[in-house]
Amino acid sequence: QSQKPQLPRPVWLLEAGGVANSLGNGIVIPFLVIYLHDVRGIGLGTSGAVVAVLLGIGVVGSPLAGRIVDRVGARATLISSLALLAAGYGAFPFVRQPWHAFALALVAGAGNAGFAPSHSTLLGALTSGEQRTAAYALTRVSDNLGFGIGGLIGGLIATTTVPASYDLLFAVDAGTFLVFMCLLMWVPQ
Repeated sequence: QSQKPQLPRPVWLLEAGGVANSLGNGIVIPFLVIYLHDVRGIGLGTSGAVVAVLLGIGVVGSPLAGRIVDRVGARATLISSLALLAAGYGAFPFVRQPWHAFALALVAGAGNAGFAPSHSTLLGALTSGEQRTAAYALTRVSDNLGFGIGGLIGGLIATTTVPASYDLLFAVDAGTFLVFMCLLMWVPQ
């Protein structure tokens, strides 16, 4: 049996977008508390709470996002999620007060909430029953690979001695979501 899954081209595009997405997450998420605390002067507890809200909204909101997927479709929900993620993370360089960070965490968290249900549903719709196991396994591998490489890249870029380096992290992260949105133009609904 081949080690290369025989998956349709739209699935490979979806997977490529997933790698871009997880790469961007890896570039930013491990450094968000450091940015908020050391660059923006927000207390550690508050900075941690911002990250908790961002990720918590994703967990709590996923069931609601699943209902949205059922109503408007997986591709449309995924595009909306990516737009929210790009807007939320892309605006973090403008944070000056804790409430700014919490507001952006809500926006990006809403994007996180819609991502997994829409991505998984779209992946399931693009594959046959026999292909699904390979497709979902590939998603897990590519997610971990992207996040790990993103963390490495973020660690090479981010430094509190050059606060603008974090602006680059957020811009690259937002860019990965936009790249994924572009790839979705070639993925059927």
